[in-house]
Amino acid sequence: MSLNRFSIPVAQELKAVEERLATQLNSEVFLINEVVQYIIQNGGKRLRPLLTLLSAKLAGYQGEAAIKLAAAMELIHTASLLHDDVVDDAGLRRGKPSTKSKWGNSISVLVGDFFWCKMSQIIVEHGCLKTLKVVTDTITRTTEAEILEITKHSDFSVDEEIYLKVIGGKTAILLSACCRIGAILGGVSEVFEEALKRYGYDLGIAFQLSDDVLDYESEEEKFGKHRGSDLREGKLTLPLIVALRSADTKESHIIKNSLLTGRIESSDLKMVLEIIHKYDGIKETRRLAKHYVERAKTHLDIFKPSLEKESLIALADYVIERDE
Repeated sequence: MSLNRFSIPVAQELKAVEERLATQLNSEVFLINEVVQYIIQNGGKRLRPLLTLLSAKLAGYQGEAAIKLAAAMELIHTASLLHDDVVDDAGLRRGKPSTKSKWGNSISVLVGDFFWCKMSQIIVEHGCLKTLKVVTDTITRTTEAEILEITKHSDFSVDEEIYLKVIGGKTAILLSACCRIGAILGGVSEVFEEALKRYGYDLGIAFQLSDDVLDYESEEEKFGKHRGSDLREGKLTLPLIVALRSADTKESHIIKNSLLTGRIESSDLKMVLEIIHKYDGIKETRRLAKHYVERAKTHLDIFKPSLEKESLIALADYVIERDE
């Protein structure tokens, strides 16, 4: 399911974001341009720019700054993906070989840093200290969450509370920042800014929970990575946390071995999936995702009806309906 149907109010602005990304990332170093082109052509949902633009319009902003800042938010996201692929030793990104697998760890990290620098140029040139603080606080939270996740690697005592803290920092905080920056551009009062901030955060939690489900349920061609990738990377996501809560000793042993081994056969994955379904791991994760989607939508109640508001509400529903 494409995001195009939600982008109608900002379709021209999104096109301008793509053009901005293409021109902002030029370098005198040929290899950087080669890697950048590969990343841009590999695409992405452009969810972060979309949220920034819709929030800005909902807040009453009309102007070029929204396009620049929307591009900056996509650069933050892309930089984090380049670094994540190294940390996770990921071979695929959106169904194609990751930058890490094509050019190695060093290039992936350094091009990620290049993206950070280009994003920083945009933010500095924009000249708003409040926006700069939102961005730096977001990157700090994201880094902390990444490190927390590493420290909890193969820690089978991780519960739902800790897991939500990790995905709050890794995924939700950036979506929240996108929406908040849109509100700041519009110059709305604190109550409206807070509403958009909370909408983005709850949307982000739901988005990651939906990803957790798709990792076990989606067709690989659509989702862009191998089924059970989180399990292979030793990531204890919510479906497994729920299953481990009720699993017997033998079942717990199967799950823990699969998490620790790094490589699993299809037969092992099948056994883990059976245990997850037995204890409603997928069902409970979907239920919680739906809860956060409904909560996200309530934050928009204070805004008057508009095409932008309708798109944000529909976008929230999309998060749990998507299959990729």
